Amino acid sequence: MAIQGEGSERRQRGDRAGEPTVHDLVQEDFSLVTQHMVMSEHLNPNHHIFGGQLLAWLDTDVYLHCTNRLRYKSMVTVSMNNVYFKAPGYLGDIIQIYARIKDVRRSSVTAEGKAVAYDPEKQTSREIIACEVTYVAVGANGRPVRIFER
Repeated sequence: MAIQGEGSERRQRGDRAGEPTVHDLVQEDFSLVTQHMVMSEHLNPNHHIFGGQLLAWLDTDVYLHCTNRLRYKSMVTVSMNNVYFKAPGYLGDIIQIYARIKDVRRSSVTAEGKAVAYDPEKQTSREIIACEVTYVAVGANGRPVRIFER
């Protein structure tokens, strides 16, 4: 249950000093989470990165972003939606994973993730995939729990 703080601002974990509000967690801009290098084991027969490899990196890295912002790590992936493969990734590409929290609900968080192929020599980048990932907070019994009152 959200607790009303000053004005109509909801507190995420009660009204303890220094705790961010739910509003503080939703982000306007993407944050760089991590980087990966495309190696030969990540390639398909066409010498492009496997789509499944990109999805695995996004699932893991967007999860890390959400757990760090929410200060809670017992979450499971519920869905990956609006997956758009925009360009191929190639051997040697540096893949930068970006994320931003889009929405926080009672027991779930939805975030947007994207992977960008970055070339440090040319200082160029191209977005290769974007998606939306929803995670649900779970308790010790594996059942959904409220994110902010555990």
